[in-house]
Amino acid sequence: MSNYPSYEKYSKYNKSKKLSIYERLGVFFQNTKRIIKIANKPDRKEYLLIFKICGIGLLLLGGISFVIQLLWTFINFILGIR
Repeated sequence: MSNYPSYEKYSKYNKSKKLSIYERLGVFFQNTKRIIKIANKPDRKEYLLIFKICGIGLLLLGGISFVIQLLWTFINFILGIR
């Protein structure tokens, strides 16, 4: 048996019947509330690491696109294409 909690205890509704829109919204918000309660925010160190990784990715993609644009401009100049 797994150590994970049983999710049946969180649901107040009978699963054999079809739920109304109001009941489905209630279940959705109940599940959302549970997820937000157990989720944690990243600390300053994790946030800065994510920021650095995204910045490096942006610079890398920008550099690659600049080199490709430069090559195409050079090839078009050599071939005389406007």
